[in-house]
Amino acid sequence: MKTGIWAAATLAVSGMACGAAWAQSSVTLYGVVDAYVGNVRVGDKSVTAMGDGGNAASRIGFRGTEDLGGGNKVGFVLESGLFVQNGQGTIPGPGMAWTRQSYLSAEGHWGKLEMGRMYTPMFFTLFRTDPFGMNAVFSPLNAVSGTDAQPGLRAFAARSSNMFRYHLPASWPVAASLAYAPGDTTSNTVKRSAFMGGNVGWTQGGLFLGYAFQRFNEGAEAAITGPLGRSTYQTLSAAYQWTQLRVSGNYIRKTSNLDGVPTGQLFSLSASYAYSPTLTVMAEAVRRKVNGSARSQNVLALGFDHNLSKRTALYGRLLYLSNAANASATLGGAVVTPNSGDNVRLVGLGIRHMF
Repeated sequence: MKTGIWAAATLAVSGMACGAAWAQSSVTLYGVVDAYVGNVRVGDKSVTAMGDGGNAASRIGFRGTEDLGGGNKVGFVLESGLFVQNGQGTIPGPGMAWTRQSYLSAEGHWGKLEMGRMYTPMFFTLFRTDPFGMNAVFSPLNAVSGTDAQPGLRAFAARSSNMFRYHLPASWPVAASLAYAPGDTTSNTVKRSAFMGGNVGWTQGGLFLGYAFQRFNEGAEAAITGPLGRSTYQTLSAAYQWTQLRVSGNYIRKTSNLDGVPTGQLFSLSASYAYSPTLTVMAEAVRRKVNGSARSQNVLALGFDHNLSKRTALYGRLLYLSNAANASATLGGAVVTPNSGDNVRLVGLGIRHMF
């Protein structure tokens, strides 16, 4: 599998080099600075503090492209996350690293190939149908990562390292991508740590329909015996835009091939409404349940974005998660005691600036 992918990458780059004329290149510095004041309540305890990334995670990045002529070009993205309140890095931190995204791309009439660390295809499908943009703090759709009552299921991955991702040409009537990552393990366990995923989407007028999946093979640095564990996520997604109103929904299944890991399901419904060019309000409801278990979650989020300029916005968010039957799922980084059944409430008011 790896040999075939490397061969495709070599052919793509070689093909663009043939007959290409020297052309201009560009490098862009970009980023987001986002901070909010929020209150987090878990059970009967609460704390008020400054937080980061309530609208969009703070980051700094470089994006470069070079036009090779004939419709071919190469590019790169290097992106690092940071906490505004203390200047430290994220993912995982505290040092700064290019762990949000770091990849090289080659593009032409044949499509686009990217290589490195980047977002997974399923993340992009969910992002398109989430008015909160899969925000790590306030998006209820991040309940997709919950594994409560599903022991042995690997959490959903928004990103993957060592990944090859191919996109169909933009001229095609559908948008689709495929991704594969062999993992970081030694050769005798590489199949046990592999990631694969893909998505397909169709847009007609204001309607969007999409499907996406991702699958992990469990692995470790040392050789593993026993059954090969596979965690699989699938989503059917849809959205429709009526002038200022946009509604969207997702149905997600989370499964494992290991004995004793029940199937999980997640349903979401959301809406956003642009009252004016400067004010948008949004709401989203999510329910997660596990077959054969009373442990479940209901999540509700409300929010608004008020654009002060093209680059700066004032925003407010409210997120409420309820755990049933002593479940202990969480969102927004709140710490929930295992098997406590504690509910989580997050409130925040902040400002986001893009450059």
